[in-house]
Amino acid sequence: MVHQVVSFTNAFSAWENWNLTDFAAKSECLLSLRDSLVKPEYAAVVSFHLEQASKIVSVTHQLVGPTGESNELYTAGRGVCVIAIESVNENARLAALAQCTAALAAGNSIILCSDDTQFTQDLEAAYEKSSLPVNLLHFASYDALNQVLESDVRGVGFIGSSSGEKALNRQLAAREGAIVSFVAETDLAALEVAHDPQLSLRFITERTRTINITAVGGNATLLGASDPV
Repeated sequence: MVHQVVSFTNAFSAWENWNLTDFAAKSECLLSLRDSLVKPEYAAVVSFHLEQASKIVSVTHQLVGPTGESNELYTAGRGVCVIAIESVNENARLAALAQCTAALAAGNSIILCSDDTQFTQDLEAAYEKSSLPVNLLHFASYDALNQVLESDVRGVGFIGSSSGEKALNRQLAAREGAIVSFVAETDLAALEVAHDPQLSLRFITERTRTINITAVGGNATLLGASDPV
């Protein structure tokens, strides 16, 4: 239990810095992870979701400023995300890597809970060779999932059975605190979630930035536009 608390604390600290990192720098780090993976199919998954995320989460949208202010809509990471792998097979590995890539590109840190020893060893080795920040990606057994969920995680990804998805969904609904984003891949033949080009949007939160760009805080004449003459 102590180990899991320490992992969450470190993952949270890593998230704070990673979330403030611009997308170009995130992309370079994730490309280094891709290049360190042992299988071409793993690298292809990272490339696909990184390319899709670059079209979505790297963009700042300009909104209407009715009184002269500058309004921007942008995305940010939700916090520490847990990716839980119930099943142990090659398609489950691809699905997990898709969720990990999307979550990292969106600005989150990750605790991966899995008993797939080969996959976690391969991913951990690639992570250690990459330029991704320390403590951004943590590894734990699948049995540690309940302990990890006692911490203030803000996103959960699941790869496994429909019954496992329902049980985890009920567990998350009963938690106190912030609402947790839940992403589940249960069709391990079709891998619809893993193939979703907008998967990164499942791991983000939207934020707005308003800046007054006129001398007195906006176009004051518009505030009286409805007053009678």
